Amino acid sequence: MPPEKLEPNEVGAAFAAHRELGPQYELELAESLVDRVNAVIDSRLAVQRNRRPPLDWAQMALGLGSLALSVPLSAVTITQGGGTVGLILVFGVVAFVNLAYVLSRALHHRRD
Repeated sequence: MPPEKLEPNEVGAAFAAHRELGPQYELELAESLVDRVNAVIDSRLAVQRNRRPPLDWAQMALGLGSLALSVPLSAVTITQGGGTVGLILVFGVVAFVNLAYVLSRALHHRRD
């Protein structure tokens, strides 16, 4: 199991070993330290990759509600003689409401 964290005393130990062993072991000590740092980074990235964002039930409800309302609104618009302009207006309002919700959520998450 890779280490979760690189302790400061490990870095200090590498520098102390460099002082004791001399320059002939410099490359090996540096590679060892780089391997430990890479192991810590890889373990953190693995944890982040395995996290799934929670489902946004409000967004799902808004999408399904928009779909459920757009069908009857489209039918009413067509039967009342609204034509293409009326349909564009209905779907424009639905798109605007959904886009406004998504943008407000994005701005809210950015502040966190």
